[in-house]
Amino acid sequence: MSSLPLLSMLVVLPALGAVALRWVRRPGHARQLALGVTALTLALAGVAIGLFRNGEAGPQLVNAWGLVPLLSMDLQLGVDGASVVALSLTALLTLGLVAAGPRQLLDRRTLAVLLLTESATLGFFCAQDLALLTVFWVATLVPAWVLVSQSARAKPESRAVLTFRAYMIAGTLPLLVVTVLVGMLGSRAGAEAPFSLTALAARGVPGSWQTALFGLLLLAAAVRMAVVPFHSWLPVLMARGPFGLSLLLVNVHAGLFLLVRVAIPLLPEAWASGETMLTAVGLFSGLYGAVLALAQVDLRRTVGFLLVSQSGLMLAGLATMNTQSVAGVLLQSVATGVALTGLKLVVEVLGARTGTTDMTRLGGLVRKAPRMAAFFFLLGFASLGFPGTLSFVGEDLLLHGVLEAHPLVALPMLLTTAICAITLFRAFQKTFLGGLNPEQKLLLETVEDLLPRERVAALGLFALVFVGGLLPGPLLRMREHTVDSMVDRVAAVRGTPASAHSEAP
Repeated sequence: MSSLPLLSMLVVLPALGAVALRWVRRPGHARQLALGVTALTLALAGVAIGLFRNGEAGPQLVNAWGLVPLLSMDLQLGVDGASVVALSLTALLTLGLVAAGPRQLLDRRTLAVLLLTESATLGFFCAQDLALLTVFWVATLVPAWVLVSQSARAKPESRAVLTFRAYMIAGTLPLLVVTVLVGMLGSRAGAEAPFSLTALAARGVPGSWQTALFGLLLLAAAVRMAVVPFHSWLPVLMARGPFGLSLLLVNVHAGLFLLVRVAIPLLPEAWASGETMLTAVGLFSGLYGAVLALAQVDLRRTVGFLLVSQSGLMLAGLATMNTQSVAGVLLQSVATGVALTGLKLVVEVLGARTGTTDMTRLGGLVRKAPRMAAFFFLLGFASLGFPGTLSFVGEDLLLHGVLEAHPLVALPMLLTTAICAITLFRAFQKTFLGGLNPEQKLLLETVEDLLPRERVAALGLFALVFVGGLLPGPLLRMREHTVDSMVDRVAAVRGTPASAHSEAP
């Protein structure tokens, strides 16, 4: 165990902040407390990145608190190259939501739910035990479940948000079943810690069990990633759900991490045999999400379907399983997480100012809100591979990896990206260009541009994506060992020489 329980502090801090909000009555003070907690959490995540050593095998910054009696659950936290970046991404997105979100959408209850969701998400990324990981996976959904249910009871018109509950059950039960089955295997093998992810990867899972476990894990990940056909909860939650929850549940890419951290290391044979199917599902989801995004008139739903599309492309890239494609997927997960969060913040600010995000009722806003228009354009295209941004580097690596393995697969990926770009330009044109909508003219003429705190948040998010595009090396080096380990493990099952898949990007 490390001398400083850094990761434990990181996980517990937002939960303590949520509890402290119970005794804060004034909305302004509640927001200040949440802002301070999220800023300190981001600082601790930055310290974790600073202490992380590239290239070292095994989990780092380990905090071990022993086994839970009877459950054999090892309370151990640690990070690798993939999870240490995810910690900072989660902390950054939560800070951005709290700092720049419209005040009327961030009451004390919503702030508490955001902090509790952040705490559980950080624990999920740090967990080194499958049972503990499952506990955190469920815990990320409980606050959202409660808030969505209360919102639906209070507003009959938003009852469709309850579809969220059905999908989250569908994404949780399979992981619970996997955890029970893995525990049974560990007990039969006489393992002291039957759920330890490191020990499980070393011990291996019998081939006869891998297909069933892989199917369950894939279902859990697909629901959380909002991959077609398990996607319909996300646009609904984006349009009608409580502020920020959909972004924290999807933009930190917990479903993708479940595949990277559990499915691939523990079930390489099943992964190798299912790569073609995963590629097809990912491509269909990406293209389907892009087409549906193009058909929307509501900006919130448009962003939701763009997230569906990006999740599908990342799944297809991960299924290709060579060094370039996997490195590109992990890089793209950071880029889209940051950029689409910034875009959603701008959309929410626009909705708070005008009372609508329906593009047919908007238009000509560039005259009254030029900064809002500029950040909408920059953050939107920064999520789709605009040259000079982090997403450009991620998509470039992803496409090169796909071209190396399956050249024809790159064509629908390029088509999907082009449709998403057309969607964003169309949304920008209908919302900010042209003349004012006659029905809304009086309201739109009084629209206020981005406030200073909103400008700072939007500029900070865009700056991260831009600087990351200029200097992607540190992120790539941080994840290099994790990427190589995954690729080599699957390559060994395929019978392909590891060197064929391990060329540096």
